[in-house]
Amino acid sequence: MAAVALLPMASAAPASAQTLPAHVWYVQQDGWGNTKYDVTFNGIVSPDGPEHYTIDGELDGYCSHGAATRQSVTFGYRNWNGTWHYKSAWCDETPVHISVRGTRHDGGSVEMLVGATSGVFNLYDYGPVEFYKIGY
Repeated sequence: MAAVALLPMASAAPASAQTLPAHVWYVQQDGWGNTKYDVTFNGIVSPDGPEHYTIDGELDGYCSHGAATRQSVTFGYRNWNGTWHYKSAWCDETPVHISVRGTRHDGGSVEMLVGATSGVFNLYDYGPVEFYKIGY
């Protein structure tokens, strides 16, 4: 009778797991085509097991002069169809490093956006929502 030895194997991420480059933006121009606000996030988004994810990168912003109050920029993120979470900074103190570990539905995707206090009464306006399918 032959003996069988069971050896532990290193766990590796499935082939469908991906680290993706993440680029999110918001630009607002005045009626003459001059840029008033230009906010970007550049980084990466990665799966961290089937129910977590990580985001790492830089939030940068330009806010034109002339506003009555100090302007801020924000980076928003959520698991697909979940609750938005935000990391914000004063526009004149950017760039800032953003590092996030979040939860998601089993194998779910991540959404991101950026914005600035460029709206009426200094409320945030946002750029398009970007969708990242990172897998398991």
